[in-house]
Formats: sequence, C-alpha cells, structure tokens
Amino acid sequence: MGIAWGLSMYSPTFAERNAQLRARGMAPIQARVALARNACRLIYRMLVTQQPFDEQAYRQERLSRGR
Repeated sequence: MGIAWGLSMYSPTFAERNAQLRARGMAPIQARVALARNACRLIYRMLVTQQPFDEQAYRQERLSRGR
C-alpha cells in the first residue's frame, strides 16, 4: 500500500490512473488497493525481466490495452 501511495504521489502515470479510478467512483482506499495490485504486477515483471522501470513504455502499453 505504501508503494501505491508513493507512486500515486510521484509518478505521473500512476497519478493519472489514480485520478481515473477516483473519477469512476472508487473510494480513496479502493483506488489505492487497485494501484497496489498493479504495482505488484509491475514489480514482479521488472524482477523477472531484470529491466528498469520505463514510465513512457508503461504508459504506452497501458493505453494500448485500453486501460
């Protein structure tokens, strides 16, 4: 949850996603849980591939999937 909060504060892509979730009517804690799940998947993928986080590539991939 701490990672999700930090990402929503300092990562433009995660802040944008947080705003989208809140606009859909999610409570702050619900949005943070959704961000935390997403962050866990992202971190797992980074560990498996040993690649650093690329915010532009992440944003493009998320938008290409319609999310």
